[in-house]
Amino acid sequence: MIENITLYRFFDAVASCGSITEAAARLYVSQPAVSGAIKQLESALGAQLFYRTNRGITLTPEGELLAGYVRAAL
Repeated sequence: MIENITLYRFFDAVASCGSITEAAARLYVSQPAVSGAIKQLESALGAQLFYRTNRGITLTPEGELLAGYVRAAL
């Protein structure tokens, strides 16, 4: 379990927005900060949470599972 709740808040915003850039705007932080937080969370959990494409990002099955828990917790 990761104890930095900010990582989960960033994850939830990205999952809800479907875009790191939109999530950054919603959170009033820079895009690199959000991108770095997502990479840090993925590294800590040992799982890819998003599929990244030119059209945005979508949740992987692991990301979908985590999103359910994060939304319930937040």
